[in-house]
Amino acid sequence: MKRFLDFLTNSPAAVTFAVLTVLGIIAFAIPGLHSAAWVIGLVLCLGVIAALLMFHGEWRRAQQQIDALRQQLSVERGRMDTLGLTPVEDKVELLPDERRARRILELIPDSSGLVQSLRLDATFATVAVDELEPLTTFCAEFKKASFDNPRSHTAFMNLYRAAEGLSIWVKEETQVSPDDAGTREIRPGDARKDGWRGYTEAQSRGERLSDDFVSSRWEFNQTALELGLVSGSPPFND
Repeated sequence: MKRFLDFLTNSPAAVTFAVLTVLGIIAFAIPGLHSAAWVIGLVLCLGVIAALLMFHGEWRRAQQQIDALRQQLSVERGRMDTLGLTPVEDKVELLPDERRARRILELIPDSSGLVQSLRLDATFATVAVDELEPLTTFCAEFKKASFDNPRSHTAFMNLYRAAEGLSIWVKEETQVSPDDAGTREIRPGDARKDGWRGYTEAQSRGERLSDDFVSSRWEFNQTALELGLVSGSPPFND
């Protein structure tokens, strides 16, 4: 349908037909021209017939060109099949921005680990210690990193600041769970100077930091996809 509309837009015959139709409507809408309506109508009808004939000719020529191109494409495909070339897999070296983006998305996957846990429970009730290790690794490994592309660098800095803020909050506001040494939880009110009020404030701040981290990770992934730094395939757990 879109191609047909493009064809009509670029067709002189179709444009002529549209102009004559509009002129006819305007002419018959003017009371002063009603006395010569049959003359105007006859002229417009002749013009419309001529436009339709032109349109028919243009359509036939376009179809002939399409058929010729299809035949040529079929011949070229036959030649390629006859040659039987074996594709050679060259090892393409990644650009620095590509390596950085893929490493980041490998450290912080979307479908598992910390990001998935925060999506399921943003209250930070309990989080596995091993899920927090990639966050610490990312902050340490990319502390002085930068991207060459301004867009990817902005998205990276937003992600890094969010990750760093969340990492600091985890160290200051959480502790190893007494029931399970493999998880961390927010320090309870009875272990704080400001009591349960401080616990509530810490929990609210943790939720905001978690949301910022998850959203900035999504924005970085989208920017990397748009710039072609990574593909949409699963190798990097995204």
